[in-house]
Amino acid sequence: MKESDLLKLALISSLTGVLLIIIISNSIEIKEYKINEITEKELEKEVKIKGTINRITETPGLMIMNIKDDTGTITAIIFKEESLNFTKNQEIELQGKVRRYKEKLEIVVNELKTI
Repeated sequence: MKESDLLKLALISSLTGVLLIIIISNSIEIKEYKINEITEKELEKEVKIKGTINRITETPGLMIMNIKDDTGTITAIIFKEESLNFTKNQEIELQGKVRRYKEKLEIVVNELKTI
């Protein structure tokens, strides 16, 4: 096989692989949970929840929120670089990883938006 043919084959294969990765990553959706469904089985998993901000504590690099839905309450931790404008009783949707801190489950937030 010629070197130019091998180069073309390699280029086509790599572009096809990148395209497949993009398609697969767009089709993967994180499961939405009710707060009472988040248990030890979800440790280190990505979850999505919707709820109301029940309490906010803000420090220079961290925001701690208690999020409540009709099934329970959980703490959400947001590491931040700039000020965030969220208020008590605001409805939000968040996505993040379930962690344990001081024997309680919490969510370390990756994405947060109002609804």
